[in-house]
Amino acid sequence: MKPAKRMFMAVCVLGVLALWGGPAYAADAKATGTDKDSFTFFVIGDPQVNIPRWGTEGTEKTIDIMNGLPGESFPFGGKVDRPRGVLILGDLVDDLHNRRNWARYEKLFAVDGKARLKFPVYECVGNHDLDLKNSRDKMSVIEKALVARNAKRLTRIATCPLGYHYSWDWGSVHFVSMSPFPGNQPRAVYGRAAPWNNPRRSLDFLSKDLALRVGKSGRPVVLMWHYGLVGWGREKWWSPEDLTALKKAIGPYNVVLILHGHEHAYRKYQWEGYDVLMAPSPQFDRNPRKPETISRPKGFLVIRVQQDQLQAAYRTTDGWKAQWSKKIKTGNKLQSK
Repeated sequence: MKPAKRMFMAVCVLGVLALWGGPAYAADAKATGTDKDSFTFFVIGDPQVNIPRWGTEGTEKTIDIMNGLPGESFPFGGKVDRPRGVLILGDLVDDLHNRRNWARYEKLFAVDGKARLKFPVYECVGNHDLDLKNSRDKMSVIEKALVARNAKRLTRIATCPLGYHYSWDWGSVHFVSMSPFPGNQPRAVYGRAAPWNNPRRSLDFLSKDLALRVGKSGRPVVLMWHYGLVGWGREKWWSPEDLTALKKAIGPYNVVLILHGHEHAYRKYQWEGYDVLMAPSPQFDRNPRKPETISRPKGFLVIRVQQDQLQAAYRTTDGWKAQWSKKIKTGNKLQSK
């Protein structure tokens, strides 16, 4: 057996053990301050790295703003804490066949925070990270890279048997990452069969994970994936059956927030009564026909959970923009071991 294959199988075995390995894991002990239920995280969507087409200058400037933000005043009072991590909601690269793009992504974002961005990242893949030439069963190079990165995360995670979808806890809040959407079968795109658009049974993972890791505790749950739930993000990328199944799967739980990317813009809306935030891409891409004009930074979300409050603000190079908050039910706190 080749070394690469042995490593992949080992990751899969670890994923099975993590998901089915008994009681809920302990909360990450690296919380900022003394209250583990008070923490901050940042969110972006769609870095979509494509070096020759539009470069990454805007993304790099956004990263620099992220790195320098802790300690600044937060719109809801106090200072911005050092984030526990940065969530990246798919479309990590634009052209996965150009290996330079993924190499650049890894220099910008690392699971241990040792890259241009100085905080750990938690990512999922989007449609641009999938290979249109692949069958439903074959992973793209980016999907395989995500599995490898999951095995290196500093926060303890639970994964699906492939080591692909994963969940973790920050304080009493449970996070679930699904690539690129919660479902069990490949979904047609723009009315055409798309075997490459394979969620790899992420809906099954979500259902089993919530039952095992959250149960009847009432703890807050945050969900993340790539495709949107309004407009063309829903009409061209979801089936009605998928949406019905998703609503049924999360109905018994205290889902306080859904996060997605895909549309490169910020938006706050509701889907079936659930609060949803669409995360912006980190840059305004340059016009490929004018390579002399560099890309510009766009922005990111700053989200703070403070006991029974969830607070979110959209940060751009011009300062704080849209702001939104809600009171959340915390349920039974996860007990550290």
